[in-house]
Amino acid sequence: MWSDQRRALLAAAALPLAGAAGAQSVKLPADAVDGFHAALKRKDTAGALSHLDRSLVVFEFGKMDATIEAYALSHLPGDIDMAAVTDWKLQARRLGGSGDERWVLSTYQVTGKRPDGKPIDQTMLETAIVRRAGDGFRIVHLHWSSDKSDLQNWGQPRP
Repeated sequence: MWSDQRRALLAAAALPLAGAAGAQSVKLPADAVDGFHAALKRKDTAGALSHLDRSLVVFEFGKMDATIEAYALSHLPGDIDMAAVTDWKLQARRLGGSGDERWVLSTYQVTGKRPDGKPIDQTMLETAIVRRAGDGFRIVHLHWSSDKSDLQNWGQPRP
């Protein structure tokens, strides 16, 4: 398993890729969200960052990452760890907005097992705001909340 310091360095090194060519195939607003989740599941830091706009702001379980750099160095490593051991089944999705700004509201059923063997089974709510970038979309805001507190501390930066 990678140390927190190594993962933080990898995330920092991948920051120039945020919004890079990897996300250019994203044609629909929901594609940016789905591509981001797929990259997390693959433990692909650069791929995840490629779906994020440089102006990203993240609200995660009562905490805020006000910049893409803050997210990459604090919550992203934990989000990758969580995605690797869970399955996110899309339950419902609503899309809206117009022009260059759109929103994607998703509800997922998240299941799996924590590294300590404790089962995970909860509903995760996600709000994503995406912005047109070229001929595709990139995520400028993410907000996650859950019906249970099981995963709330998981994604928090470790001291």
